[in-house]
Amino acid sequence: MPHPRFSVVHFLLAGTICSSIALENAAFGQSMSHPAKTVRAQTKNTNKKIASPKKLGAVESKSGPEEVHVGGHALSAQGVTRRAPGGGLMRLETRAGTIQSVTRDAIAKQPPSANPVQVLALTPSAFVTLTEPYGIAGGNLMLRGLPGDHVGWIYNGAPVNDVGDGGFYANQTSDGDNLKSVSLMPGSVDIDTPSISAAAGSAYAELIDPSHRRGGFVDFSYGSYNMHREFIRLESGDIGNSGVRAFASFSNTESDNWRGPGKFTRKHVDFKMIKEFTPESRWTINASYNTNVLQLDENPTKEQFGEFGKNYDYDSHYHLNNKTNYYKYGLDAFQNLIASAPLSVKLAEGLRFDDTPYLWWGSGTIGGVSTVEDGKTYSGTQPVDVDVANGTNVYTPLYFSYHRTGNNAKMTWTKGINTLTFGWWYEWSRTNQSTPVSYINQADGGPANIYGDYGPHIYRTSDGNRWYLNDHNTFTQVNMLYLGDRVKLLHDKLELQAGIRLAMVNRKVDSYVPNIQQHRGQNVFEPLPQFSASYKFNDHHQIYVRGATNFKMPNNNTMFELYNIDGSMSTAPSGNVKPEYAINEEIGYRYHDDLLVGEISFFNYNFTNRQMGVLSYFGSAPMSTTMNVGNQTSRGVDIQIGTRPIFGHFRPYMSFEYLDATMDSNIQYLNDYLHTKGKRPVGTPHEMGALGVDWDNGHIFANLNLKYIGSQYSTLMNDEKLHPYIMDTVTLGYRFSNKWYLRSPQIQLNFQNLAGSLYRNGVYSMSPFAHATTGVYGTQFASGTAPTYTLSPGFAVSFSVSTGF
Repeated sequence: MPHPRFSVVHFLLAGTICSSIALENAAFGQSMSHPAKTVRAQTKNTNKKIASPKKLGAVESKSGPEEVHVGGHALSAQGVTRRAPGGGLMRLETRAGTIQSVTRDAIAKQPPSANPVQVLALTPSAFVTLTEPYGIAGGNLMLRGLPGDHVGWIYNGAPVNDVGDGGFYANQTSDGDNLKSVSLMPGSVDIDTPSISAAAGSAYAELIDPSHRRGGFVDFSYGSYNMHREFIRLESGDIGNSGVRAFASFSNTESDNWRGPGKFTRKHVDFKMIKEFTPESRWTINASYNTNVLQLDENPTKEQFGEFGKNYDYDSHYHLNNKTNYYKYGLDAFQNLIASAPLSVKLAEGLRFDDTPYLWWGSGTIGGVSTVEDGKTYSGTQPVDVDVANGTNVYTPLYFSYHRTGNNAKMTWTKGINTLTFGWWYEWSRTNQSTPVSYINQADGGPANIYGDYGPHIYRTSDGNRWYLNDHNTFTQVNMLYLGDRVKLLHDKLELQAGIRLAMVNRKVDSYVPNIQQHRGQNVFEPLPQFSASYKFNDHHQIYVRGATNFKMPNNNTMFELYNIDGSMSTAPSGNVKPEYAINEEIGYRYHDDLLVGEISFFNYNFTNRQMGVLSYFGSAPMSTTMNVGNQTSRGVDIQIGTRPIFGHFRPYMSFEYLDATMDSNIQYLNDYLHTKGKRPVGTPHEMGALGVDWDNGHIFANLNLKYIGSQYSTLMNDEKLHPYIMDTVTLGYRFSNKWYLRSPQIQLNFQNLAGSLYRNGVYSMSPFAHATTGVYGTQFASGTAPTYTLSPGFAVSFSVSTGF
């Protein structure tokens, strides 16, 4: 595939050259003698003066003093203002459509290891579950009953969903100490959002800006399960009169597995540099590098949980009589780099150019193990000759390698009451998925190389080639053109927006081992119109309506099959999986004054070709694919309300969601159909509610967060479910005054699951039915495969000491 690579490089180079020329023209004739002082002088008006370069994917906000920079007007080195509504769990919004945002005031009081999914737990639309206490392994998100791989995640302007299956791995993005804000847009995306995984809506996360002040920040944590974390951020401050400032940070986090053998380890680097040309033009470079080794756990059925509790897991020692259940075969090892370079330039009065080139690279494995039998050693569909003894354990992980680059460029022209936007998003990616076979130490059971795909420890066939059970490359090329217009009428009280995105996706899969079909392809064209209107009665009241269409590409795993070591098929390709298409309508009302901020929104979704995840196993390695479950309807209401400080220093927050979702089709099962029409989708609580109370007097701070999750089904036939439960977290801390070179040193305690309750908190793998059932055409089905569940981590406490300098 040489040509797509060259086309991307040429496109990025052309964008860079045009941007340089545009910058020279934009800066010509403007005074640049004291850029740093100019920026400082306008800090209070930053949101209005340079809204475009600082926005999160066109999220418009009137957050005023909440949108602070570390080292700017923040009252602490952590960026806490003590003024953000609801303790930072809300902010003032003006977008015509639902948006639920969490800012530094709330993020800073999470455990320092918190990730972007974890901080959204109290928002009305989000249902978040963790599998370990600290967020090192990421987290699982459901958004209005849709799984997290249906949410288009944008990190510093770059799309970061897995290009193959849409998954988002929150632990691979920023450190919590560097996370500026996270915003959810349930049901919709902005017209310039670069995503092919956004049927349920979109989410945006952004790093804090570098400080204008030279210095830094350190944070040290220790907690339950031998957790320790070391973090340091160094700030350059303004570099002379260049308009350049930057920060770089490093963190190291480790923790024992809370429910079984093994450890979680994570090392992470964040970098951000800003070059401000004028108060209305800037260029930013963002980079995040992450490497982690995570311990996977075995997830129990309802019966297994009842019998063994959290002890249903891998063996802590290698046993010769059960050689495949050793915990070292359940490792998730990954490394990745995410880089973006957003540029926003004022070309002329009313004319702006925005351009975001980006790069995503990653590689890693999910562990697995197989046992060799004489005469049954295969590569794909064909037998191969390998020098390996009968009964030998071999390491067969699922190996992934990603190379992804793209560019999102747009022009915005404002003339009078009209603002016209035109843009083009282009992306090219290659995803390699393979199953290498490598050595295991037969004495102690440890894999020779947890990555399995390189080094001297991989098995080779008699002709000298590496032994792969499977080896596929998926090439995905995306072109998306978008055009939109915004009109402001009635003295800017009424705002109308309309636009369309034209998504063109070309995907092909090449197999490099013998297969049923060596090459497969898919071409998708999706027109995605959207419309919105908002009206502001005055400075306090706003109503809005929005209609939007979104889509999600099918999982690339549906385009190829996987084979076991003995040549049997593990996963078959799916013939009926088409892009999921969503139509969303919502109507909402917002109110805010000096004390209160509130929003209520009513929504309705209609899905066609609804994609539902199905978990299969390759040996012991879990792998998800998708099935087409037809149509689905989801409707409900979201409410959230928060205050600025009341009774001195309290900032309460409340949220609620009621969700009525039904499957509208009977789903095919073997040679019949299941009676699923009218049933509730898996993992979809009817109601959720949250309460957050924050108290902060500048020195002493504390908060309590509670979230109620209603019951949810775990099978398509709704014959097994999870009971309702309440999640809880508590934060206590003390913030000292500045001393010597220390800025706002503080100590902080974070508690989770205070009662230490052990319960099932989410569906890990659904099943069609758990008990005997009858098909539409009378087929009698015996008891099905039982669904499995994730478990809520037990009681955990962490102690953190931090300071700026």
